[in-house]
Amino acid sequence: MRYVTTLLAISVIILMSGCASLNPFPKHIHSTPPSKKTVGTVSTYDQKTRPYTVMGRTYYPLKNAAGYDEVGRASWYGRDFHGKKTANGQIYDMYGLSAAHKTLPLGTQVRVTNLENRRSVVLVINDRGPFVSGRILDLSYGAAKKLDTVERGVARVRIEAVGTVPYARSVNLAPPSAVKHYHVRVGAFSERANAERTHSRLVKAGYTGAKIKVVNRDGLTLHIVQAGSFASRDKAEQAMERLKRQFPTCYIVS
Repeated sequence: MRYVTTLLAISVIILMSGCASLNPFPKHIHSTPPSKKTVGTVSTYDQKTRPYTVMGRTYYPLKNAAGYDEVGRASWYGRDFHGKKTANGQIYDMYGLSAAHKTLPLGTQVRVTNLENRRSVVLVINDRGPFVSGRILDLSYGAAKKLDTVERGVARVRIEAVGTVPYARSVNLAPPSAVKHYHVRVGAFSERANAERTHSRLVKAGYTGAKIKVVNRDGLTLHIVQAGSFASRDKAEQAMERLKRQFPTCYIVS
């Protein structure tokens, strides 16, 4: 009996020793998510740095862009996204000066320099991307044109953070009782002469309500040409379909 008890005790010791050598919770190397703002028991992120997931991968944007300086390859995007919402809720204008970046806070103002011709432009990060291996920035068509990268498609650039602009989502400020109008936008130009030529073409084509709207966006003056105002979206869409023959990138705004 004493022999059996001794044998049982030895077996338990061996079993415990074997278990002690195994780690049931192996360590994984991973990036640490940024700190959250905690309100009560609910954790929230700043709108400019909210984590997001694309194709199964979660990205954690930087808390701030101070001192950010990066070199890499930049592409550009345009017609397929023109008129659609960006990551910060604003409408993407392919002719404006903006860009998409995976981890810079939305609203970050950056200077982008084409390292092949030394041209540079200051723009604002308002979207997320590019999600293509080997690329760090997706420029708007307008920015790519300034940097002379439209024809090449992809170029080596340097990105330097130079400031930030207030974060603001698109909101409808019109009172509920106001009559809503729809406009067909055919282009946005930094040069007034180009806008006037386009306006003249519209008037000659019968769009007597065409107008040029001047706006200041991120320090750049843009001359936005609209074909006219319409009381219903159906009428605006009919006009847009006709205009697409001459202005394939035109779209509706309200």
